[in-house]
Amino acid sequence: MSLEFKVPVQSRSRDRVELILKTARDLIGEKGIDAVSMREIAQTAGIQIGSLYQYFPGKSVLLLTIMNQYYDSLYEETKKILEPVQTIYELEIASEKAFKQFVSIFQKDPALANLWAGARAIPELVSEDNRDTYRNADLIVKTTLRCLPNLKESEIRPFALYFSHTLGMVIRFVREIDGEHGKAVMKETLEILKLKLREYEKLAKQKLKPKKVIHKN
Repeated sequence: MSLEFKVPVQSRSRDRVELILKTARDLIGEKGIDAVSMREIAQTAGIQIGSLYQYFPGKSVLLLTIMNQYYDSLYEETKKILEPVQTIYELEIASEKAFKQFVSIFQKDPALANLWAGARAIPELVSEDNRDTYRNADLIVKTTLRCLPNLKESEIRPFALYFSHTLGMVIRFVREIDGEHGKAVMKETLEILKLKLREYEKLAKQKLKPKKVIHKN
């Protein structure tokens, strides 16, 4: 079964798809991925189960479509924050802003947290989750290189991938624990990012220093 979702051409069909997606998000936010069935989504949306399968031939296709909406929205918001950045100091400020926005979106939308938690348990969605990790890592690499052009991509990418992938895990964990502990974990995560950026800045400055020439007698 193909996981590709094709956007309907007709306005009426697009409206029905949006209704299905909204209904699914609401139910998943309330109950979690596993507890929600395609039949319940159809009944809650007030449509025939056959119509639901006409647009989404399987639950994985529906989940992937919803996840991609979240992926694209989060990516565009982060890109908007990072695009004006030109210095490592500006990157620290922008990173904190993007981080807080990311946390805020998770806290306001329980469906996102439940989907993200369940995505790693569905093999068909793992590759898409990894694709999004690489896309966000590319954005971090591109922004850091714009600030520190004498660094190499290979020096930045490992941490960019690590941070992009683990950030969602950290935020999900924060939602599950005591509020004060959660704040402390988020503060620590942000501090790790800032320390890494300063490490990059230090490395870039070291590369600018002229190499000492050793004269042999």
